[in-house]
This record gives sequence, structure tokens and C-alpha cells, in this order.
Amino acid sequence: MIYLCGDTHCDIDVSKLNTKNFPEQNRLSKQDVVLICGDFGAVWGGSNSRGDEWWLKWHDQKKYTTLFIDGNHENH
Repeated sequence: MIYLCGDTHCDIDVSKLNTKNFPEQNRLSKQDVVLICGDFGAVWGGSNSRGDEWWLKWHDQKKYTTLFIDGNHENH
């Protein structure tokens, strides 16, 4: 299964991927994909690297696989 979304901007509106707002994820596996179509906004590095590590771990612990396409709010 493939799910599409956009604009997750951790920690502003990533809540769209929590279990309350996306309960279908409870039935998914790592073979299922959530594709964030632009503005992932989770990994910025630099002085906020601890926060980046936390969000990477949060995504990695999900039952599904997270993929993203860069948007204009990435750290290019």
C-alpha cells in the first residue's frame, strides 16, 4: 500500500502522521510506504541535530516505510 501526504514540517504539523490522525498505520508493515510529497522538513542538522535524531527515530519506529521528495522548505 502507498499513502501520499505533504507538508509534514516536523514538529509543526507532523501530527497528521500520528496514530490518532492516521489510524490506518496500525495495520501497515515496513512493506507499506508513506510518501511525503514535498516539505518533509525533518532533518536540518547543525545546532538542532538532537531534534533531527529524535524525528528520524520517530519515523524509523513507525510500522511503515517513510520516503520523501524534497520541497522548498528543505535545508538545501
